[in-house]
Amino acid sequence: MPRVSITDTTKTFDVNEGEILYDALYEHGEVLPHGCLSGSCGACRVEVTAGKEHLQPPGVIEQNTIDALKDEFRGQRGEDFIKNKEIRLSCRAKVHGDVTIVPIK
Repeated sequence: MPRVSITDTTKTFDVNEGEILYDALYEHGEVLPHGCLSGSCGACRVEVTAGKEHLQPPGVIEQNTIDALKDEFRGQRGEDFIKNKEIRLSCRAKVHGDVTIVPIK
């Protein structure tokens, strides 16, 4: 059973293989920042700090939103902010192994 941990906390959750990250944590009472929950708004953005290979690759909707977020971050915070960051949307990312995340504010 995969485990999801949240950076800078002691929170770790056992989740079902193939479950959407947001839904899996919500079932445990952990509510991540969110908006539309369909992958279009980007409010549920997280940085994957470990285990990015254990998430299903992003689909077209998620990738388009991630690309738009990266452009926005470049303009607001500079290239260094996104350099080497694995940004995913918790409402779209499916878990297939242990991952560690942190919401991006």
